[in-house]
Amino acid sequence: MKTSTSPQKDNATTKPVASRRNFMLSAAALGSGLFASSCAATKEKTVATAPVVKKEPIKSAYPERVRLSCAADPAHMQSFTWRAAGPLEKPQVQIAPLSASPNFENATLTFSAKAKAPFTILGRNQAYNYAFTITDLKPETPYCYRVGDGKKWSEWNVFQTASEKAAPFRFLYVGDIQNDIRSMCSRTMRMAFQHAPDARFIVYAGDLVTEGYSDELWDEFSYANGVISSLIPALPTPGNHDTHHRTKKMPPYPFNADPAYHGHFELPENGPSDLPALNQEVYYVDYQGVRMISLNSNALEDGTPPKIRNAQLAWLEKVLQNNPNRWTIATHHHPIYSTSKERDNEWLRKQLRPIYDKYQVDLVLQGHDHTYGRTYKLAGDQIVDDSKFGTIYAVSVAGPKMYNSNPKFDSLMPVYFGEKQLFQVISIDGDQLKYESYTVSGERVDGFTLEKGANGISKYTSTI
Repeated sequence: MKTSTSPQKDNATTKPVASRRNFMLSAAALGSGLFASSCAATKEKTVATAPVVKKEPIKSAYPERVRLSCAADPAHMQSFTWRAAGPLEKPQVQIAPLSASPNFENATLTFSAKAKAPFTILGRNQAYNYAFTITDLKPETPYCYRVGDGKKWSEWNVFQTASEKAAPFRFLYVGDIQNDIRSMCSRTMRMAFQHAPDARFIVYAGDLVTEGYSDELWDEFSYANGVISSLIPALPTPGNHDTHHRTKKMPPYPFNADPAYHGHFELPENGPSDLPALNQEVYYVDYQGVRMISLNSNALEDGTPPKIRNAQLAWLEKVLQNNPNRWTIATHHHPIYSTSKERDNEWLRKQLRPIYDKYQVDLVLQGHDHTYGRTYKLAGDQIVDDSKFGTIYAVSVAGPKMYNSNPKFDSLMPVYFGEKQLFQVISIDGDQLKYESYTVSGERVDGFTLEKGANGISKYTSTI
């Protein structure tokens, strides 16, 4: 059922090292740092006139904002980030196989981390973000981990590596969080976690905060996600608000997310090799039979140098050409088919829709429009039947900022509406993809399944 709604609103002590048999790690490689990827520290200057909210100085170096991020090879790798007053002399990550016995601490491995995008916050001590990626983990294995400096540690948390093969799993997808994050978005994330506590990752479709440079807003984002961030890896894509920088002077690449965004995630570095500016913003992750692709749609806008646009599009074609997975899902911030009144990203549709059609992308997850809408199976801007390939496009919103829902493309959408905070649960099981959308009150408002045949073409069934 289609509905349209109301007016727009803006507003360490190091533990003994475990055996190689237990962790598949060699001592020689561990010493050389071959099992880690981390970013070197670079200080960002602050501007005295920047709007801030003063807080009491950080009085300890206990870790905060502990977060998992999706790694390039989730069957064998896991990435971590956290923040602490610093600089820390010995930032570290410890892991151990998950055990019911509290004596598991005797079998930990310890890794030295590095600072990532430190920055000074007015009214507070200097705070540093830290990051580390562990590799050569065992597939389908639960681990305990903690982060700290060897003296002051986070609590022990748990993560699980993916299977090397296609296997059933589900994940969460949320649209723009952006505004009133602590007050209004906490309930979205907590309700989503209640519905899918076994979710393997969370797709954030851009505009995670309304001002990408604001540490106060990243504090709210971290609060709203709470312990969820330390249990379920993030798979974010940058929105236009995430590119807001503190300084009035635009950086060399204004389409990049602010360093504060990057400080909170450690993501795959498998994007365009000739465009390092898009590092950890354009990337892909293969997860149990699904290729997940993040694009920076800000870098495809009119006015972006053609060289930059073409580099991202060429990379996308290469990633889709060499895709061994049964399912393909893309995420970017701006919608191909807008759901808000008087919006239409024709510039993006012209660039991406032909590629999605050509390489048979199954599902595209988007944000930006602060409404909800979902298309039928489409190709060439037309609804297609079950005998032909088609892509389904979704737009959703997790935060309280809402726009009018009156899309230009309503004839392509079985459902669209506004004024609801939402989250989506997407399940993959062999040849079936199941999509469900829920409001924060628990109401199921949309759903469909795709059943993929031997020829790669999916049968679409609405479950609204």
